[in-house]
Amino acid sequence: MPHAERWFDWLVRLAIEELAPRPRRFATAVRFAFIASVATGVMAACHVDTPLGPYLIWLLLGAVPMMSLGRALGFLVVEGAVLALSVPIAGILVETPWLMLPALGIFAASITRITTWWKLGALGLVIEVVTLDTFYGATFTPDNFGWSTAAVFGGSVIALLMLAAFDSWLWPTPAEEVLIESLAASDARKRARLIDAIEYYLGDQPTRRPPEPPAWSEMPRQLALLDRATAEGISARRRAVLLAAITRSARIHIEIDRLIVAVREPAPRYARSMIGTEMRVAAQAIAEALDELAREGQIQIRTGPDEPPSPAAARVRPALDALDARILAARPHYIDRASISELSNLSAIGESLDAMGRLLERPLDEPPQSQASEARAAPVRPSKDNPALIRYSWKVALCVIAGYVAGLISQRAELTVILTTIIITALPTYGAALRKMILRIVGTAIGGVIVLAIIIIVSPNFETLPVYMLAVFIVLLISGYAALASGRTAYAGKSIGTTFLLVFAGLSPSVDIYGPLWRLWGIALGTLIVTVVFFILWPEYAGDSLLPRLAKVLRDTLALTPDSSTARDEATIHAVSTEITHLLSEILEVADDARLEGRKSLINHDAVVEAAGTLRRIAHRLGAIAIGRLTEPTPQLDAESEAARSAVLAGIRARLEAWLEFFESGQSFSRRAALAVAAAYSRDEIARPLEVFSHRLEADSFAIIGGWTFQQRRQLLAELQSLRRLEFLINELDGYISRVPGAALSPSFSATLQTSSP
Repeated sequence: MPHAERWFDWLVRLAIEELAPRPRRFATAVRFAFIASVATGVMAACHVDTPLGPYLIWLLLGAVPMMSLGRALGFLVVEGAVLALSVPIAGILVETPWLMLPALGIFAASITRITTWWKLGALGLVIEVVTLDTFYGATFTPDNFGWSTAAVFGGSVIALLMLAAFDSWLWPTPAEEVLIESLAASDARKRARLIDAIEYYLGDQPTRRPPEPPAWSEMPRQLALLDRATAEGISARRRAVLLAAITRSARIHIEIDRLIVAVREPAPRYARSMIGTEMRVAAQAIAEALDELAREGQIQIRTGPDEPPSPAAARVRPALDALDARILAARPHYIDRASISELSNLSAIGESLDAMGRLLERPLDEPPQSQASEARAAPVRPSKDNPALIRYSWKVALCVIAGYVAGLISQRAELTVILTTIIITALPTYGAALRKMILRIVGTAIGGVIVLAIIIIVSPNFETLPVYMLAVFIVLLISGYAALASGRTAYAGKSIGTTFLLVFAGLSPSVDIYGPLWRLWGIALGTLIVTVVFFILWPEYAGDSLLPRLAKVLRDTLALTPDSSTARDEATIHAVSTEITHLLSEILEVADDARLEGRKSLINHDAVVEAAGTLRRIAHRLGAIAIGRLTEPTPQLDAESEAARSAVLAGIRARLEAWLEFFESGQSFSRRAALAVAAAYSRDEIARPLEVFSHRLEADSFAIIGGWTFQQRRQLLAELQSLRRLEFLINELDGYISRVPGAALSPSFSATLQTSSP
C-alpha cells in the first residue's frame, strides 16, 4: 500500500504541474478546438462521410508550420494525385492478393523514407494515412472504396483550406513566438524547482521532499517549434541563436535535476549548517538570473559571449565566489566530523550551482556575422542512403504488413486504425517510440472513456449540428489544453483528441457502441505490433544514430579551423555552420530519446547535451576567426608570435581530430577508451603557446601591433579573446564528450565530474 500511495501522490502532483495555467495556453487550446470543431461541422454539413477528415485537421494543428494558401493548394494537388493513382492500383491488387502485401510494404517503406528525408512531418503522415486507408478499404468494399477515397480527399480539402484561412488571416500564431514563450515559461519552472530544492536542503525543518527528476524534458517540443519556425522563414542566424537558447535551457534543466537528486539523498546535516546563508544567497542569485532571462527572452535574446553579463547574471558569480570562500573557511571546522557521504553530497550541489552560474553569466554565442547568415534558413537533408533511415523505413513496412494481415484476419473494416496507429507510433529510435507509445496508450484510454460517455449521453439525446459541434469543441478543448503541457504528457493530450475523432466523428455522432470499441481495439493492436517489431525483433537504440552525427559535427568543426580548405570562402563557412546547427538539433532530439532508454541506452544523454552545447560554441568561435581573417586580413607577425599562434590552432585541431578518430573507430561505445583519449592530452598543450602568444602581443603596451590600423588591431585582439575562450571550451569538451559512451551515471556522481570553471 505505501508504494501505491506514493504512486498516486506522484500522479496527482504530475497532473497538477502539467495542467497548471501558463501564458497563452488556454487561448491556444481554444484556437485548436475552435478550428477543428468548425472544420468538423463543415464536413458534416457537406456530407463528407469519413472520420479521417476531422482526424486530419487535428493531426495538422500545431504540428506543421503556418499554412499559406499556396502551400495548402500545392499539398492538395500532391495528395489528389496520389489518391487518384491509389484507387486503380488498389483495385488491381485486390484481384491479385498475393501482390497486395509486398506492394503495401514497398509503399510504406518509400513514403516513410521520403517523409523523413524531406522532413514533411505531419503532412507526410497525412499522405501515408489516406493512401493506406484506400488500400485497406479496397479489401472490404471492393465495389465502393472509390467513394470513401473521394470522401477522404474532400475532408482533406476542407481541413487544409480551413487551416490556411486561420493561419494566414483569421488567427495566426507564429512558431517563433510560441517557442520564446515556451523558453520563458520553462525558465520560470526551473527557478521554482531550484528554490524548492535548496530550501529543502537547508531548512531546519525540511519541507516536502522534492520529487525525483522526471525522465522527460521540454526539449523535444521546443525543437519541434524550432523546426516549424525554420519552415516559416526565420534566418539562419536566428535559428542558430534559438537553438543555443534551447541548448542552454536543456543544460540548466540537467543541472537542476542533478541538484535535486543530490538534495534528496539522506546525508548528515552538520556541514550544510555552516554554509546555509551563502548557499541560499547563491541560489537566489541564480533564480533572479533565470527570472531576468525569462523576461528578456520575450523581448530580445541577449547574444555575444564577450559582452558584459546582464545585471542579474552579474550578481551570480560574486555570490558563488562567496559560497566557495565560506566553504573553504568552514572546512577546518567540519572536516573531522563530516562523513564522506555528506562531503560528496555537498560537492555535488556546489558543482551544480557553479555549472548553472557558468551557463548564465555569459550571453549566448552566435554564428559569425555574414550576409548569408541573415538569409532564410533552409533545412539540411540527411543522406538518402543513410543506413539508419533505410532500416527505419523497412521496419515501418514490416509493421504495416503485419497490421494489414491482422485486419484481414479480424474481418473488421473499423480496424484501419491499426495502420494509422503504426504510422504515428513507429519512430526511429527505441526511446522515441517508447515515449510515444506510452503516451498514446494513456491518451487512447482517456479518449476511449470520453467517447463512450459522449455516445451514451449526447448521441441519443441531441441530433442537431450545433450540438454535435459543441460536443466536439468541448472534448478537443480538453485535449488541446492537455497537449500544450511539457514533453512528459503532451502527446497523451493530443491522443485524446485523435482517439475521439477517429471513433466518434464522421458524418454524424456515432450511436453504435461496438464500432468504437473495435476502433479502440485496433489502436491497442497497432501499438502491440510496433512493440514487437521496434522493441523485440529489431530495436534501434539512440547511440546507433547519434554517434555518426556527432562524428559529422566534429568533422565540420575541424573544417572551420582557419587555414583549412573550407575556411577560405565565406559562403562555404556559412554553409558548414548551418549544417552544424542542423546536426546539433538532431543530436539533441536523439539525446532526449536516450533519456527514456534507461539501462538499455548505450550513451549518456546528459553528457551528449553538454557536449553538443560546447561543440556549438567551439564551432562558432572557429567560424568567427575564419571569417575575420577573410574580411579583415591582418599583417604578418614576427616568426615567434606566428608560431605560437599556429601552435594554439594546431592543438585545437589535434584534440578535435582525436575525438573524430575515436567516434569513427570500433571503440566508440567504450567509456574506458573515451577516458583514455581524454587522458592522452594535457591542457598545457594549448594553454602554453596561448600564453606565449598573449605575452608577446601585450609586451610594451602592444608595441608589436602599434603600427596597425584600428580595424586590424581590433580584429587580432578579438581573435586572441576567441582563442582564450577556445582553450577553456576544448578542455570542457574533453570532460563532457569522454562521458558520452556508456549508460548515464547517477546525476549526483556525474555532477562531481564536471569541469571546473576557468
